[in-house]
Amino acid sequence: MNHFIRFANTTVLATGLLLAAPAFFPASSSISAQSSRYEEARAVVDRTQTDLTRSVGLVHDGKELERYKNAQKKLSTFDRHLVKGKFDKGTLDSAIEDLQHVLDHNTLQGQDRDTLMDDIHRLRELREFRG
Repeated sequence: MNHFIRFANTTVLATGLLLAAPAFFPASSSISAQSSRYEEARAVVDRTQTDLTRSVGLVHDGKELERYKNAQKKLSTFDRHLVKGKFDKGTLDSAIEDLQHVLDHNTLQGQDRDTLMDDIHRLRELREFRG
């Protein structure tokens, strides 16, 4: 009987520890998921910066170039914050706004415009997903 009580106590203790483990170690899975989301966000930013650089070919004046530089700078700042584990929604909003100015006011080839419109859509999805 003593053996049975010891076995029952051990079983109850082990079960309790297994059930309580997520409460003690929730960050390990959430850190991994958060890290993955930040890597995905960085990939969207990287693609957008590459697309901006590629589309700068038809720049005619200083204002057009300034709009590109502003968008690149904001995207770079947002990315720098992501590297540090911070999702800076304000900087992302500003980068989206600057990219929209490029789309609205710069001379672009059709393919470049389509690509940048896709990029801005992805950035907006990223913002909405993150909330």
